[in-house]
Order: sequence, then C-alpha cells, then structure tokens
Amino acid sequence: MEVKDQALTCPICVDVFTKPIGLPCGHSFCQSCIRIVWNEDDNDSEVGLRFCPECQIFLPPDLKLELNTDLEQKVKHASTCGHVSEETALMHSSDITCDQCIERTSVAVKSCLNCDASLCSVHTLHHQHSERLRGHTLIELTQDPLFYKCQEHGEEQKLFCQDDQVAVCCLCVVFGTHKGHRIIQLQEACSDFKKALEERDTALLKNRHQAECALQDLQRLVSETSVNIHLT
Repeated sequence: MEVKDQALTCPICVDVFTKPIGLPCGHSFCQSCIRIVWNEDDNDSEVGLRFCPECQIFLPPDLKLELNTDLEQKVKHASTCGHVSEETALMHSSDITCDQCIERTSVAVKSCLNCDASLCSVHTLHHQHSERLRGHTLIELTQDPLFYKCQEHGEEQKLFCQDDQVAVCCLCVVFGTHKGHRIIQLQEACSDFKKALEERDTALLKNRHQAECALQDLQRLVSETSVNIHLT
C-alpha cells in the first residue's frame, strides 16, 4: 500500500521531512524549518520564544530538540520504495522560489512588499512572528504587487488621504499632489471604514426588525378586520 505524502511532509515547508524534530505536543517539523520559525541560529547561544506552529502552544526554552528517528526511517523507506511522489520530492521549474532560502530551494507562497522578496512558508512564518518584520506587508503571489504601490513614486501606500479618499505613499504627502491634505495611517482608515460598516449593519438590522414588527401588526390588523366583517 502506498504511503501518503502528507504523513511524511513538514507542515512548514510543505516538503518531505529533513531531519524531523518531534515536539512534546506530537507535531514534527524539519530541524531547519522550526529553527527559522523560532528565529534561532546554529551559532547563536540565545534561545528565542519557542512555540508549536501547528497548535500554537508555548514550549519551555530549555527544551532539548530530539530527532524523530521513527519518522526519519519512514521517510527513508518511502524514498527508497518510491512512495514519495515526484510532485512532493521535486519542485516544478515554473514555481516561484523563495529569495531567503540559502541551503535549499523552496517554493514561495507569499511576497513581502517591504523586502521586495518572495517567501516560502517557513520565512513567511518568520516574518509574522519576528518583532522586526511583523509590520511588513505580505501578499499572495497571485496578487499584483503594483496594486499596493504608488503608481507615481513606486512606494508602498501606507497612508490615506481623507480629502481625496485614496491610499497614498509618503512621497505623495511630502512632494506630490496630496501635500497639505488631511492624511492618516491607512490602517486607521481601514478601522474607521470597518467601524462605519458595522454601525450601518447594526442600523439596517434595527430597521429590518422594526419593519418586521410593523408588518406583523398590519397582518394582525387585517386578520382582525376580516373576522369583524364576517361577524357583521
């Protein structure tokens, strides 16, 4: 019976396990993958915040990383018997590769507008959990990066012009046509729009409830009138 690739695949890099490390919670990851997520280096004596990327539980900093020998043997056996599919073992030449991976080639799943780089799932997690990088804007590879950048200056649009109701970059505010306009952070504008939509939804639900009550009163009045007509 053929071994399923998913059982031999690291959840982070979505590739066949390489030196699988087993965590106390039961999840396993490639040694290099989990260390990248934890922002640890082989030559770095300091230990960062350790957690499981799958179940999100925190782990003790003095946890000793042990090789999951059983899983490693299964990977070797499956590779020898040809159970690991070519799609999993080999990357398609048409795939976009991660710009941050050095030791091996990995398929990119996101793009960082700030770094102007394509990221694999491992470095995407690193971006999301790193205090220095978590503020970066990550987009899907299927999305056009130019949509998020100013067409005039090529900079990321992080600001919002309240006068013209459009997203702008910092150069638009300093040198461009939006100089002197009322400018706020784009995230703040998004929060304001979201709040306005929620308030509108609440008002619509309230009006709907009032309309339904009025309709019920009207139907009851029609029913009572019909009964009175039949009695007279």
